[in-house]
Amino acid sequence: MRLGLVVIALLVHVVITVGTAAERHWQTGTWTNVSVKRELVDFGPGSTPFDQGRPTSTMRAMADVHVYVIETAALRLELKDVVSVNKRSLDAVVGQSVAFALERSTVYIRDADGVEHKLRLTKQTKKIGTVQ
Repeated sequence: MRLGLVVIALLVHVVITVGTAAERHWQTGTWTNVSVKRELVDFGPGSTPFDQGRPTSTMRAMADVHVYVIETAALRLELKDVVSVNKRSLDAVVGQSVAFALERSTVYIRDADGVEHKLRLTKQTKKIGTVQ
C-alpha cells in the first residue's frame, strides 16, 4: 500500500514537471554579450530595521557573476547568474543563436543538449518601433 502511494506521488510529480516545461513560450534570440566578474557576495542574514544598530553576522563569499545579454527583433534581455568561483555556468558564445523562455523575472535557457538553465532577469528593454 505504501509503495503504491510513493509510485503515484512520483508519477504526479513527473507529469507536473513535464507539463510545466511544455507550457513555456520558447523564443529564439542571439547572444550579444557574455561576461564574468568576480565579486564579494552577501548570502547570509543581513541588517534589518529590527536590529536597532547592533552589529549582525554577515556571511560573504567570493562568487563568479555571469552577465549575459540576449537580443531579439523586439527585446533586449540582460541576465545574471551567480555561481561558486570557477564553477561552470552556461556555455554562451556571442553571435550564436539561443532558445529561451521568459517568465516574469526568470529566463530559462535551453542548451544544445536540451537541458534548461534558470537565470535571473535583471533588465528588459523593448526595442523602439516594435509591436507585441
